[in-house]
Amino acid sequence: MSDDVKAKEGIDRRALFSAAAVGAGALAMGTLPEMTGIKGAAHAASGDGIKMAFIQFVAHTVPAAWSKGIEDVLGNQPGIEYQLLDGQAKAEVQVSQMDTLINNGTKVIFLQPVDSVALAPSISRAKREGISVITLNIDATEPHAAHVEMSHYLGAKDIAKAMGDKMGGKGKVAILNAPPGIIIRDQREQGFIDGLAEHHPNIKVVANQVADWSRKKAQDVFTTILASNPDITGVYGVNDSMALGAVDVAKQKRVLEQLTIFGNDGEKDALASIEAGELTGTQYTDVYQQGRLAAAAATVIATGMVSARDFASQGHLLMPYTIAMAENVGEITPEQRW
Repeated sequence: MSDDVKAKEGIDRRALFSAAAVGAGALAMGTLPEMTGIKGAAHAASGDGIKMAFIQFVAHTVPAAWSKGIEDVLGNQPGIEYQLLDGQAKAEVQVSQMDTLINNGTKVIFLQPVDSVALAPSISRAKREGISVITLNIDATEPHAAHVEMSHYLGAKDIAKAMGDKMGGKGKVAILNAPPGIIIRDQREQGFIDGLAEHHPNIKVVANQVADWSRKKAQDVFTTILASNPDITGVYGVNDSMALGAVDVAKQKRVLEQLTIFGNDGEKDALASIEAGELTGTQYTDVYQQGRLAAAAATVIATGMVSARDFASQGHLLMPYTIAMAENVGEITPEQRW
């Protein structure tokens, strides 16, 4: 991680492993909007369970790790009931799930919205009912309790610098991108482009194509890109699955040695690929901790330890990260891999 990022984020990743510190840090780093009707302490005293739920975008390793982190914290709190729901990558499914949770008395909803605009009315209704909404990675247009995200833009800038350094400051690269319309796609793409312009202006982006977050789709897309650009020397996948799809093709075509390939997220399969000498690097974020941070903030709100009315605006918690490469990937312990 660069010194300027460390200074900006001000977080020691290793220090975050204490759940108690997470709880204090979550509130210190952000502020939460005015909400009414949250009576967590009264519910706990009466023996009623406090319901919390996470609506994920779609079943994937990232939200699975968030959910595990959430459970790590909530499992130690008496009287909290937690469930994980699959949004199936459909806004209408998430809207229906939000309605159900609001109607059944859920007190905190963790949400990775499929569509930041389409879920706004549901979030607005939840607020009116005194329900805290905490988004993960994808923000919503309607203000809510807190947003906890990876450092998409700054991390992508650091990827561009590290990738360009490995390429000797010159060459041609392809971007394997996510579908348009999701803000983290724009942040990761723009951060990478800006990073190249700042640190390695002699590296040219010769292809920027959608591969739907998918390893299989990335295999097909990169096969086509490689056929049109046989002299390509770098690939940036805006998530690890797409980057690993490029690795698969490079191995099959026996051109892996000519390519510098970076992913983004830090999945355990990506870390293993780096250790095997295949993937060059990735932005690693401890997403277990991301889930723990969200759950700690939720617990503080829902149990009445801090009144949400004491806060005026949406909290924003930005996760620290590491650019993992062969030189440092071994520092990420098995317990930190997801």
